[in-house]
Amino acid sequence: MANSYERYLHRAATFVGGYAAMYTVLIRLNLGSSQTVNLLNTLSALLGANKREFLLRLLGTLLFGCSVFAASYLKKKGWTGVRLLCGGLCAASFIVLGFMPVEVDHCVGLYPTFISMPFLWVTFGSACGYASAPIFSTNNYRQLIGGLAEYAASHEKASLDKAKFFGGTLVVFHIAAALSWFACTCFAEKAAFFGVIPCIVLCASELALSHVFGKAKLHRI
Repeated sequence: MANSYERYLHRAATFVGGYAAMYTVLIRLNLGSSQTVNLLNTLSALLGANKREFLLRLLGTLLFGCSVFAASYLKKKGWTGVRLLCGGLCAASFIVLGFMPVEVDHCVGLYPTFISMPFLWVTFGSACGYASAPIFSTNNYRQLIGGLAEYAASHEKASLDKAKFFGGTLVVFHIAAALSWFACTCFAEKAAFFGVIPCIVLCASELALSHVFGKAKLHRI
């Protein structure tokens, strides 16, 4: 039964990640949940001798890395409050984004998610024995297709469960992204404030489930 609650918490975190992903793509004109494009732009700025752009991009990379380090360190230390901290950090990120002018430099506009999303990824990046990023879709999509292929070849129940897990993650992520799209269409950068709601749900779920199952069981992820 604990596995089902791990799965639920992962879905709740994925909802936060999906909302943030669509918001940053539409409002900040880049995906603020990963570093691939930012690293390429950092290299491009360096090769093109654009010092200002290079420094802004480099700072974004460092913020992302520091967030990964902090979340990984706290998890390794076994600190039981890391999930609540993660939810609070994501909520704060959305609030900052909501007040940040849309005209701000596009890289700077990603800084809040460069801090919150990797923290979310490390904190909720696995559940029920599966490694699954709650902040973007590429690997989840690959694992879904892989699971279906494995099931077609072997008809093993484990392969089907894998496909269901990653398929469910993709569905939740894109439902949140769709809601984010509607919010951004109606409220522009202020749509970030609605992102606080799933963060509150995530924190409330962690508190409720930790009360039911105890900290030791919940923090096996």
